[in-house]
Amino acid sequence: MVDMKNGTTDTSGWLSKRTNIFLDRFPTHSRLAESYRTLRANLHFAFLDRDFRSVLITSSGEKEGKTSTVANTAYTMAKAGKSVLMIDADLRRPFLSMMAPSSQSSGLTGLLSGLFGTDIREGSLKNLRFADLLRLLAMQKKTGELRLLDQEESVEVFFFQGRMVDLNWVTRPDDQRLATLLVQSGLISAEQAKQVLVHQRSTGQKLGFILISTGLLKKEQLDGILTMHMMEGLRNALQMTTGKFSFKEVREFEFTSSPYSPVDFDEVYKQVVIAEEEIAYIQDKINEAILPTSVDNLFLLPAGKLPPNPSELLSSERMAYLLSILEKKFDRIVIDTPPLLPASDALLIADHVDGVVLVVKAGAINRKMIKKAVEQLRSARASIMGVVLNQVDIKRAGYYSYYHKYYSSYYGKQAEK
Repeated sequence: MVDMKNGTTDTSGWLSKRTNIFLDRFPTHSRLAESYRTLRANLHFAFLDRDFRSVLITSSGEKEGKTSTVANTAYTMAKAGKSVLMIDADLRRPFLSMMAPSSQSSGLTGLLSGLFGTDIREGSLKNLRFADLLRLLAMQKKTGELRLLDQEESVEVFFFQGRMVDLNWVTRPDDQRLATLLVQSGLISAEQAKQVLVHQRSTGQKLGFILISTGLLKKEQLDGILTMHMMEGLRNALQMTTGKFSFKEVREFEFTSSPYSPVDFDEVYKQVVIAEEEIAYIQDKINEAILPTSVDNLFLLPAGKLPPNPSELLSSERMAYLLSILEKKFDRIVIDTPPLLPASDALLIADHVDGVVLVVKAGAINRKMIKKAVEQLRSARASIMGVVLNQVDIKRAGYYSYYHKYYSSYYGKQAEK
């Protein structure tokens, strides 16, 4: 549904001109259009010293114009040639999603609860690759054993609370097995290897634990070669693209972990996956949920079905992981959330974005409430970029004569050029 490469969209798509929310209904040189271009420029300059990908826009209370600010901030960014995604994370009153009322998108909630909650008891490796399975098990915090079978290859991977803690390449060639490698490297003799393997078969204990507990090797001697051993197993699992998988879940108290676990599988996995992680299933489902708009380079991830527990969904690791994927797809992400004072939802996301902008409707909220909202953002370790003063009556404020004189003069000179 989305062409990420060139940022183009089908102008006959879901976004109806009846929504009347974007700046294209105002003259290019209007004060409103210029205000949003100024906001875009200020955000750019605020992030000159670091990479800027995501901004969250919220307000203290209701009806302060945060959703229109989200839409038009994203609009001006897209007009500047950036690929921009709007996310409707207001899972209580998702006004931004009303621009796509008949959408078939699963939305944000569909990705967080549906995609990341995918049943992975068994299936085909053509649909769900090992990398996809790793991420889904991590999101679901599963404990148990994952088995991969691809033609004559077999790999067993063990998880505890979603973390990979052990791996067994069942069909590993004999000349690549740990005991053989240790003999080849001169760390143990062939006779010692035979004795250790007999002990392993009779007790079921890990080879590394036996070698250390019997005094044949020190931990430092084994760590490096065992890490390389696991890396080879991981590479083999990542290359399995056909066949099937099955996952057997066990209760945490029934899970037996090795007393000797020197391998940091998270770090090993990062080393094995040198290029971009191939999570084809997850990527496809995310792409299906993202909708194109009638504006080139501008896309929307609607809220989806409203959940009974918005705060729980938005504070989950799933939300943080989803944002990390989306930040690689788009130049800019602009997120709409509920107001701060009625709900804590914005605070739960604030730590996962590059910056937060607070929208304040002129004359609508008293200073104490605004101050309270700012204090809440600071307590959530949010990077507050500034405040947008919205719906200012410039005539009453005494600005009208200045604006009229300045803009008339400036754009008159531009026309003369």
